[in-house]
Amino acid sequence: MKKFTSDLEKYLLDLNINFKNLNIYVEAFTHSSYSNEQRHHGKLPHNERLEFLGDAALQLCCSEFLFNRKPELPEGSMTRIRSSLVREEALAKYANQISLPKFVRMGRGEEKMGGRSRASLKADAFEALIGAIYEDLGFEDVLLFLTPILAKEYEDLDVKDDRDYKSRLQEFIQADSKRAIHYQILRSEGPAHAKIFETAVMLDEMTLGVGRATTKKESEQLAAKEALSKLALGNSQK
Repeated sequence: MKKFTSDLEKYLLDLNINFKNLNIYVEAFTHSSYSNEQRHHGKLPHNERLEFLGDAALQLCCSEFLFNRKPELPEGSMTRIRSSLVREEALAKYANQISLPKFVRMGRGEEKMGGRSRASLKADAFEALIGAIYEDLGFEDVLLFLTPILAKEYEDLDVKDDRDYKSRLQEFIQADSKRAIHYQILRSEGPAHAKIFETAVMLDEMTLGVGRATTKKESEQLAAKEALSKLALGNSQK
């Protein structure tokens, strides 16, 4: 325990987390499997409650980051990007970036089953760390810690990728209407190993665009691309 707390203290300081209460970080880095195996020492707190708190703090910090740093983004875009920034895969990636998994205390059984490399465990531990910072130091310190991580991930995202026509079309439609678009496969042809899918993007009963491709997803993207082109042309002629 003494070595763990000593290593954890150094780790936190290396991350520029100037903690006040080390015990809450010990809790954040303790997986429930470790707590269960140590029951003979009495009830040992684990990180699940801090995960809950960290999840909420993450959502708020990410919202604040996008709201203040990207004033040009509409609500729909911010919602979509926030979802990408706080999804499990992204949280596990953040955990790896700061070498968090190697400091998590877990039970021997969990360790043997590869728990330390599981994305869900990494993501949960990262949330627990955020929860600990929030509880120990407050929101501003959480924001200070998260901002460079979120900024890097935001730049890595394909948020401005023109190939994401489906998201762009959804935002375009919802800007003027609460109606939802949907995609409908019109036909598929060819052998099983080389099928061609033809898909229409529909708004109620109206066809906005049609796309043909070798996968359903790509045919939907092409249908959305055609719809965007038609809508843009229609607007320019008004």
